[in-house]
Amino acid sequence: MDQKNKLKASFGRFMRAMADLLILNLLTLFCSLPIITIGPALCGLNFVTLKIARDEPVETIKMFFTAFKENFRQGLILGLIAIFGAVVIFADGVYAFSVTGTVKILFCIVTGIVAAVWLTYVSYVFALQARYDNTIKSQIKNAFLLAFVSPGKTILMWVILAIPVVLFLGLPQNVAMHLGIMYFLFGVSLPVYCNSLILRDIFDRFNPE
Repeated sequence: MDQKNKLKASFGRFMRAMADLLILNLLTLFCSLPIITIGPALCGLNFVTLKIARDEPVETIKMFFTAFKENFRQGLILGLIAIFGAVVIFADGVYAFSVTGTVKILFCIVTGIVAAVWLTYVSYVFALQARYDNTIKSQIKNAFLLAFVSPGKTILMWVILAIPVVLFLGLPQNVAMHLGIMYFLFGVSLPVYCNSLILRDIFDRFNPE
């Protein structure tokens, strides 16, 4: 009987988490519509997913908008940096596929390096901004310091963030359209939540409560 109750409780927590992630995904997409507000939206998302990862009680909508508002200025700047990095990666990638020979190889390498730096930045900086009160310079510095001391977990977070994009771009169009529905429901919040489970352990290791 106790085992049955534990299973019910676990299933209940799972369903509540999935409902929270669905709401968070829609809120993040909606608040990112002007594009330039993607930074504050990601701060709000990370703030709540870190709470869920810690199995803490959450008021999803209230907490999201509170974090969105409190981190708006710095989150906006951090988001603009992320947008600029994404544009650079896209431009480098397009150029790399438009040329041949040594130049192609060189630009593919450059694109890969820039993408790794960008993924590291995105994996850490919005979660740091959501959790810690610090300057923009310090948030960025700490993001790369944490990545340096936790390389394995950092690479795992790269993979988690990259999988939805790679699947969407690499699969046949009809399959990608069906995945587009899943992306609309969980495509942002689920990868960020998975990364929050990793970040929870990293943050606790270097800055225990």
